[in-house]
Amino acid sequence: GNAKLCGNYGPTIRPQMESLLERGCAQVLWLFGEDHLATEVGTSNVFFVIDDKSTGVPELVTPPLDRGDILPGITRKSILELASGSGWGEGYENLTVSERDVSMKEIADAAAEGRLKEAFGAGTAAIVTPIACINYKGDDIQFPTGEGAGPITQRVFNDMMDIQFGRVDCPWSYKVGGGSEAMAASA
Repeated sequence: GNAKLCGNYGPTIRPQMESLLERGCAQVLWLFGEDHLATEVGTSNVFFVIDDKSTGVPELVTPPLDRGDILPGITRKSILELASGSGWGEGYENLTVSERDVSMKEIADAAAEGRLKEAFGAGTAAIVTPIACINYKGDDIQFPTGEGAGPITQRVFNDMMDIQFGRVDCPWSYKVGGGSEAMAASA
């Protein structure tokens, strides 16, 4: 849902446990409507990297906020701004960044055609967590990255960590303290 409320999380516990015990899945990809539109994974926003059918250019896509069922998380917003280069950073070359509906049919078709490259969940607790497989209607949709992170997922993770730990200057963050030098001087 679009808000961090107990009522949004409580009903997810049982399906999560069933998914883990019956299928060995660590998280649940929540779907919406007859078209089975991807919404969120667990309690995190979800991102997919899908190569465009006609150009081959990779697209980083996440569901839009306009339906009211997606949490407008700060991690989500940060990733969208970072990858698109809006407001900070260089952006990611040869990558289209989109907020649009993604159906399970599109995901399955892209996987069958070799265009589904990566997926990850993103949120305050998860930061950036790669997705290795989606079990949909009893079939596994595998990612070519296997259990690890693909190159875009890894870059997003590294860039977010560099910002979080103050290793790069960024207008999103304000450095406090002086690091190990300041701690040694105060001892």
